[in-house]
Amino acid sequence: MQKSAINKAIMVLKKNGVAVYPTDTAYAIGCKFTSIKAIERIIRLKKRKDDKFTIIASSLAQVRKYFKLNACQIKIAKKYWPGPVSIVVSPKYSVRVPKNKIARQLACGVGMPLLATSLNISGQPAIYHIKQDGRKLPILNGGLYGVDFVLDVGPLKKQKPSTIVECLTSKTPHFKCGVIRVLRHGPISVKISS
Repeated sequence: MQKSAINKAIMVLKKNGVAVYPTDTAYAIGCKFTSIKAIERIIRLKKRKDDKFTIIASSLAQVRKYFKLNACQIKIAKKYWPGPVSIVVSPKYSVRVPKNKIARQLACGVGMPLLATSLNISGQPAIYHIKQDGRKLPILNGGLYGVDFVLDVGPLKKQKPSTIVECLTSKTPHFKCGVIRVLRHGPISVKISS
């Protein structure tokens, strides 16, 4: 992957643009997670009915800069990141640090977590190969009705979407990792001892 393409994607994202990029599960369409207008564009492009998203970050430290994590969430993060495990951190977002180096570079370069919703119309299959699977995808048309930049690295290995977990900690003086609720089963089974 050419460094210039990664830098261009970072520039687009920094300016509140919408970009397509690879993750460790499939191609994603994303923006800065704080960019309301870009998020609204993505909702329209994907024909989404809700505004709950997975976001990706460059590191646990970057996640902690924007979200307050409890002890159980930190324990899960340290065990499974980088990797395809997303942790619910707010009513609107789950977050993960992906294995995909390019995705981490983008979040690092932009300086904040990025929206990382799968590149497809809601309800349709995820995209693993832009030239093959994404040929007829209207999202890929540039301008007002499409994305601002596509970071195509070729075909990705097909994998399930990330596992999404919610950690409900017990409120006892001595920490015990409470109930972990799996909201979406993915490639990894999450287990944490107390």
